[in-house]
Amino acid sequence: MMEGSPLNSGEPQPGRSGRRVPGRSAADPRRRQIRGVTARALLLGFLLTPLNVYFLTDFLWTRGAFTGYYSLFSNTVGFLFLLAVLNRALKRWRPSWTFSAGEMLTLYSMLGISTGLTAVVWDVGGALAGTISYPFFFANPSNGWEHILWPNLPDWLTVREYNVLEGFYSGNSTAYKWSVVRAWAGPTLWWAVFVGAVMWVVLCMNSIVRRRWADEEKLPFPLVMLPLQLADERYGLLRSKLFWIAVAGTFALQILNLVNSLLPSVPGIPLYFQFFQYTANRRPWDMIPFPVATVEPWICGMVYLIPVDLVFSMIVFDVLWNAEFVMAGWLGWSTNPLSGLPFGQHQCAGGFLAIVAVLIWLDRRYLVQVFRKTLGLSSSLTRDSEEALSYRTAVLGGLGGVSFVWWFLQHGGMKAWVVAVFVPLYFAMVLALSRLRAQLGAPAHTMEQMMPQHMLTALFGPRVLGSRTMGMFYLLGPYTQQQDNNPGPVQLEALKMAEEGRMERRRLAVAMAIIAPLTIIFFIWANLHIGYPIGMSTGEADGAMISAVRYGPLDMDAALRYPTGRNNGASIAMGVGFVVTLLLMFLKLRFVWWPLHPVAFPTVVGWMTMEMFIPMVVVWIAKVLLLRYGGLRAHRRAMPFFLGLAAGGLAAGGLNSIILRLLFRHQ
Repeated sequence: MMEGSPLNSGEPQPGRSGRRVPGRSAADPRRRQIRGVTARALLLGFLLTPLNVYFLTDFLWTRGAFTGYYSLFSNTVGFLFLLAVLNRALKRWRPSWTFSAGEMLTLYSMLGISTGLTAVVWDVGGALAGTISYPFFFANPSNGWEHILWPNLPDWLTVREYNVLEGFYSGNSTAYKWSVVRAWAGPTLWWAVFVGAVMWVVLCMNSIVRRRWADEEKLPFPLVMLPLQLADERYGLLRSKLFWIAVAGTFALQILNLVNSLLPSVPGIPLYFQFFQYTANRRPWDMIPFPVATVEPWICGMVYLIPVDLVFSMIVFDVLWNAEFVMAGWLGWSTNPLSGLPFGQHQCAGGFLAIVAVLIWLDRRYLVQVFRKTLGLSSSLTRDSEEALSYRTAVLGGLGGVSFVWWFLQHGGMKAWVVAVFVPLYFAMVLALSRLRAQLGAPAHTMEQMMPQHMLTALFGPRVLGSRTMGMFYLLGPYTQQQDNNPGPVQLEALKMAEEGRMERRRLAVAMAIIAPLTIIFFIWANLHIGYPIGMSTGEADGAMISAVRYGPLDMDAALRYPTGRNNGASIAMGVGFVVTLLLMFLKLRFVWWPLHPVAFPTVVGWMTMEMFIPMVVVWIAKVLLLRYGGLRAHRRAMPFFLGLAAGGLAAGGLNSIILRLLFRHQ
């Protein structure tokens, strides 16, 4: 992609003191390989994965959520921070025990994937156990689900036995009975294979685009900067006083607020504000979709990693989106900011599709060379030995994975033509998410109501899609909701961090391919181990668990009882979002002075991003002043301080969660 493309923007990535980390180029055969994907790292990663999944699941059941709402996970960053500090001590007292940077980043990546697949009750797998069982336990003569829902849900993907599910929802039971194991084993294995296939296809896509995005376009990959500098001593981050000052301040603030939540008599410093009381029932201000704001310092640290022009674009579009919602209410065009005009989520869905379409068009020559390499024809891509997968393996393996996903969905009841549209749309949205993270490094990203089942329902309606297709849409809900913690971008960022010989990409790819299906097996086991004694529908479990699965069957019931046709407003909104994004891309490419980046347009519609408005404004002003009066040198010298804000806040968040769980382990 050409320099100046609307999809290519960013600031130079600083190493220590603003310089690149010393070392030979990746193409230099004399460069010493530091194989970070060692047997020790893999063994430790596979041992830590079930512990990580169990802890996350336990917190889902007792607190409703733990991490995963933000792009950097607090548990993985906290673990890496602790390991980096421990490594410095080992280097002094037991040098032979120290971990290389590649080993630490291997562990970070493996834990990141298992976290992304399980961390949030509303998203990517968090509600899987409840989703595949809720309609069968709560069916009764009054709702008629036995006749309405059951025939449209495949039995090989669900758990139907009431006697088996009674303990899971009512508690005071154990999962270690043959009847329970037998009922859950089949669906668990099917879902593990399905998730493994999906993540394999995503890994193949990431392997194909890595060279183009990282080496040729040189996208900044802002979110790899913190783990990279924590793990690699050559950056000298842990020797920076500014870093430790920021860590200490942010850590102390988090601990103070934790003590305040346990002992209200101890004063705290509020960092999160809600304005519902000022906007509720006050038209048109009640049309602001998310009247909340945060001033958490660690978010400032994450925002500092974003290129300054993209931060400005996010601020502008945040204001414009809120103005659009308020205007719709003021003119009487809508009464609910979460549905109806201006159909913000559907506009953003169209925007993401436009980004993917432009990416494919601008990278078409590169993709042609990839396919020529796959077919054994002459290609400019002469070497692929340093990629995670050879181009032939990535293309053919990806096609094989897509074929399985296609069979899985169609065998589950989804119509063939729906599968033909659903599968490309899903992987296109994940590719857009990976691009968003690689270029923008957004601290949070949400695709709520933007994934394929929402697009297809808006374009065709349940009446055309059919009842069994709607049943599969319901079962896929845990994997097609907000996408806050989708692990696809984690894979691409891991491949980026493998530069400078830190990790061997092919070994890393094998580890990431294996970890996904294992995570689902561990996750279902943890749900059963914790759930049968507690009971999902009892007061001992956090209410978010049951809420995350309650609305799906109700929505499916309504769609099957009263099937509707196309939603014309939402369909038009997707087209509008597509056209607006294309226009923004044209303007950015045509006029050098045009300040707004198209990737920011669909990014900010989401409560996690909109609540960051104040940190974005503060950090944008700080970066502008630093760059104007101190240049890149001042910007780079300030980097350790902001990395410290992010590291301290995220690590303290993970520690707070552990403390809360230990204090309230019986609740």
